[in-house]
Amino acid sequence: MSETGGESNAIDTLADDIDKEQLDQLHAATLKASDSCFEIKKLCATVLVPTGVLVSFFADKRLDASVFLVGIVVVAAFWFADSVGFFYQRKLRVAMIPLWERRASRCKHFYIHVPRPKPVGAFRAAFNSSMYYYLILAGALALGWTFYALGLIESPPTQSGT
Repeated sequence: MSETGGESNAIDTLADDIDKEQLDQLHAATLKASDSCFEIKKLCATVLVPTGVLVSFFADKRLDASVFLVGIVVVAAFWFADSVGFFYQRKLRVAMIPLWERRASRCKHFYIHVPRPKPVGAFRAAFNSSMYYYLILAGALALGWTFYALGLIESPPTQSGT
């Protein structure tokens, strides 16, 4: 084996190691973004109920439209935060493609398993299957608000003079 062949293999090995390290770092960042998206969903559920109780307390402990409106605003804020996390999670996955392709090009065997995630825009980040949770919450709040506006649900009468 010639020295240039050995140097080429050493360079390829070094390049593979560098690309692998970058892929590992991008993968770790992607997992972190995914974890935070899940935590945002849990936090939304945790914040939604106390927010409704707090708003009703300031509305003289009566159900009114502000409870539903604030609930929808809370859901929308968490939906936006989760969408941003999803957007950057996809950006990180797309950033990994050139690294996979470089590693595949140095592979002696035909390598076809390069992941191909599609780039995602802001609209797709906000409206994808992982965001159904927020759509269901917002829909339930909107339905409750509609029932309230139609008089199908209301606050119990206040006890006066007791």
